[in-house]
Amino acid sequence: MRYDHVIWDWNGTLFDDVDLVVEIADLMLVRRSLPGIDRRRYLELFGFPVRGYYERVGFDLQQESFEQLSLEFIAEYQKRWGDHRLRSEAHRVIDWLDRRGVTQSVLSASEQVMLETVTAHFRIAERMTALIGTDNHHAASKLDQGLAHIQSLSVPRRRILLIGDTEHDYEVAVAIGIDCALVTEGHAPRERLKSTGMSTFDSLTKLVASIE
Repeated sequence: MRYDHVIWDWNGTLFDDVDLVVEIADLMLVRRSLPGIDRRRYLELFGFPVRGYYERVGFDLQQESFEQLSLEFIAEYQKRWGDHRLRSEAHRVIDWLDRRGVTQSVLSASEQVMLETVTAHFRIAERMTALIGTDNHHAASKLDQGLAHIQSLSVPRRRILLIGDTEHDYEVAVAIGIDCALVTEGHAPRERLKSTGMSTFDSLTKLVASIE
């Protein structure tokens, strides 16, 4: 194997929650008598930092705080995430890497307790050497957490791969000096992912087969 450790992004990469996020964003906009949003427009507008995405969608951050919007979003997310599923290939791919001696972890912009709760529900937590989330619900940058994580690993950076679904995952990987691969059908359109110059794949199975 080319890699000894894989760092997984969670939302959109292992957990298929794009439709859930679109559903909640649309609900929040309609509550404010603002134009709604569909999956196509969401993919056009979503990005990090999330505050900028909220503004692009149409929320008025002069009238209400980003903190209030974040809390409203997470309240709806907590009520609804159980109706959604992992990517169909997720467990199979994790098993495939495990059999080849590749250790794995999750690095997410999700709040730590929520990350632990959802990954445990889907029996992912028990397969990971670490779950690294954030201490808030703002979906901020994962850079600092990612840097601290790889410094805790006894693995050379050239033997670590980050697998994600957004340009931010690519930015984090570049900043901390590790390889990156991106999967489509997550929270960013294929065209934007390809513009990073990173390898992009339409399925997790194709991605991991390419790194053997």
